[in-house]
Amino acid sequence: MAASPRDNYLSTEVRTATPQKLQLLLIDAALRSANRARQLWAQERDDLAILSLVHAQSVLGQMLAAIDRDAGGDLATRVSAVYEFIFRSLVKAGHRHDEQSLADATQILEIERETWRQLCEQITTDRPAGPAAPHARFGAPVDAEADDFVGGLSLEA
Repeated sequence: MAASPRDNYLSTEVRTATPQKLQLLLIDAALRSANRARQLWAQERDDLAILSLVHAQSVLGQMLAAIDRDAGGDLATRVSAVYEFIFRSLVKAGHRHDEQSLADATQILEIERETWRQLCEQITTDRPAGPAAPHARFGAPVDAEADDFVGGLSLEA
């Protein structure tokens, strides 16, 4: 089966993204899924809302797994704590249909998105034009062999 133009675009976007842009894409995916869950709850489609929350949790799990706590030191520990809080809030939201926990998670994700968006913008203006750097785990050295970083994780929701 041939890939759609949208799938080709997303694949190219991920494969050519800087590590910072990949982080932004993951945050966007988690946020879209969390917001979709809120919309589905409003439509009383709880089964689909749970699937959206599970997708957001999966994205957060990938973000957590990408953090190299040894190389990242204290910053990696603090970032991990933030992502673990978001993950727990998403779990609580789904388990208890807790809209406040969902709001807490999305509020922090929105702050993260803005932070990473600004970082990506700053890097773009500071770096001379050229090919994008291969992606890497947060806090780890760049690994050019890491083309399967996103694996089976869907960035869309």
